[in-house]
Order: sequence, then structure tokens, then C-alpha cells
Amino acid sequence: MKFALDIGNSAVKGSVLANDNSFIASIYNPSAVATVADPRHLTFTSETDTYIQIIESSLKHTNHIYAVGQKALDLPDYKEFDVTSTSFKANHVLTTALLFGSIAPFLHEANVNAALAVSIPIVEAKSIHLQTEYKQLLNGSHVVRVYSMNDEPQDITIRFSNVAVLNEGQAGFLGLLDTIDKDFRASMNTVYQTLGEASDPVGSFEDFLIVDIGEGTTDLAVYRNKKFNPDYSHSITRGYGNLLEDAIASAARERLTIESRKDLQRVLTDTNARRAKRREQWLPHVTPTRDKFIETVVDTILKTYGSRDYFDAIIFIGGGFSALTGYTVDHGTIVQHDGELIQRVKDALDENHKQADIIFGVPAPYAGTINERGLTQVLTQLPAL
Repeated sequence: MKFALDIGNSAVKGSVLANDNSFIASIYNPSAVATVADPRHLTFTSETDTYIQIIESSLKHTNHIYAVGQKALDLPDYKEFDVTSTSFKANHVLTTALLFGSIAPFLHEANVNAALAVSIPIVEAKSIHLQTEYKQLLNGSHVVRVYSMNDEPQDITIRFSNVAVLNEGQAGFLGLLDTIDKDFRASMNTVYQTLGEASDPVGSFEDFLIVDIGEGTTDLAVYRNKKFNPDYSHSITRGYGNLLEDAIASAARERLTIESRKDLQRVLTDTNARRAKRREQWLPHVTPTRDKFIETVVDTILKTYGSRDYFDAIIFIGGGFSALTGYTVDHGTIVQHDGELIQRVKDALDENHKQADIIFGVPAPYAGTINERGLTQVLTQLPAL
């Protein structure tokens, strides 16, 4: 069995493949974890519900029983990644729980050999020691206890026989090369045609920039001569989730409260006319934090140029990019509910005498899963022994 997992601050996106690379299932779980104190307190609402307990692993973990994803959100006191923290996600207790919790429903034997492809933020991938160490910790055997509705708890030994750890910018670029998914390909071709390209231009890019706006990090991956160049690449330890957290903190000073950033995002995107007033209440707090975040992204893009003045392309990806701009395709053209980000990038390049031949984004619904798409391509090259 093979697993490709993009463990983001907002969601775990992934694919499950058989050893012959045939597709088994997609994974999409909110990046939420809740602990259950006692097995007697486990509740099951469907046969797909699972809980896990990590019995043995060289990865950081606790001995708690965990619910992950939507099941965790349904429980009190669930935990998410702290997007205000600078701690690494690689070998993080929550990351470990989300990894094993996401693959648990697909573990049906006492011993499982698997290949694994995962991504980490550029700030972590630039530290070769950290990237190598994480790969070494993932390689080998891990024992997980799985609790499900119809079976007794089962201890399962998972042996990751082959592991690939990529930075999120690299994974995103590889996702652009996917030619199998026809709907994705058609959506990207619409983007290219709208921008005046006669065909897919990605293969001709030599010097280009991938800007991956996530929930808690924004990764800027620079490619020089078609190769990832970590020296010019950057990570901003802020993402769309920080924008929302800052808005929540601002609103709290005026005694306006909300449960979480996920709830605030629902308010901002809700089109129900009856809830328009609530959205209007929050916009004065969101708009200043949005403007400050865009300024940070634009300034960092300028830094990636170094002493050069030219990129073939600047490509935006990530769930945070979708949430920030609403970038999508509709009736053969590009649509954005907020075009401020891309326009300010263009203005900054003009003011600083920099150029990019083409600036575009991966449209929703694909922007947030583009890293997983790239990891899946890498995964097909890894044998599960």
C-alpha cells in the first residue's frame, strides 16, 4: 500500500494507492486532533469511524487515544496547529497523530508494508539535517492501536519501507505536471488560454517562483535553471490562518467573539442573505489584517529575485490563496472575488523594475490539493516492499 499525505495547518490531503499504483481512495481530513481519556468513552456514528493510539514509534507522540479530522471537530477541546507558533511541523505530536489517524481506516492487517510521500514547509526543508532526520524517523516500523465500531482494538505494525520528504513548493510544482486528471487539466488550460498562452507553458519555464499560501505558512520556492534553489527560497511563518487569528484578536477587543478561525472563514464565505450582517461585522477586522498579510507576501516575492530582474512565471497555489482571492475559472475565464494580491504583485514589480512573463494561480478547487497531487506522482515511483 502507498500513502501520499500533505499534512497542512488546515487539512490533511492525500491519496491511497495500491502497490501497482491503482487508486484506492482520497483522504481529506481537517487538521484537528482530540484526545479521549478512556476507551469506554469512544463513540461511533458510522462504520468508518476510527480512533488511534500510537503504541510504538520513533516519531514524537503521546500514548493518548486520538480522534482526528471531522471526528475530532465533533468533540470538545479539539486541538489544531498553532499558526502563531514558530515550531516545526516535521516530527510534531499533532503531525504524528494526523498521519496515523488519516491512514488508520485503510489498515486491515496486523502487518502493513507501505511507501510514504509527505511534504514539509520550505523553512524546514532548507534545513537538510531536519529533512533527513524526519525521513529517517519515518522509515521503519511503527505500532498503532486502531479502535473501530465492529472490531476489537487491533495493534497494527506499519513499516514504511520507502519514504520521500519534499518541500511544499517542489510538491506543488510536480502537481502542475499532472496530465491524468482531465478536469484539472481542462481547468489549467483555461487559465493558460485566458492569459494568452496557446498551450501549457510550464514545460518551458526555467527560472520561476511557486508561492504556496497555506494556513500557517507561506512558502516561496525559487527554481533556477529548472532546479529548486533553496538559497533564494523563503518561508513566511504566516499564512491565511494568521490573517484570521489576527482579525479574531482585533474583534475580541470590541467584545466580538467567534469559536475558531474555521468558523470565521465560514462567515466570510457564507452567501446566505440572513447572515450578511454578521459578515459585515467581521470585515472591518479582517480587511486590515488581509492588507498587512498581502504586503508581507509582496515584499518577500521581491526578495526572491535577488539581484536578478526576471522570472518566467510566478505561480500561486495553496488553500490560503484560494481563500484570499477566490481565484477560479468560470465559463472559460478567470474569476476572482478579490484581485488585490495579484494586482499588488504586478504593481510592485513595475515599481522595482522587475519582470515576470506570466503570473497566475492554480484555481479552486485544485489550489489546496496541488501539493498532494505532486506527492502522488512521486509516490508512484516508490515501491512498497
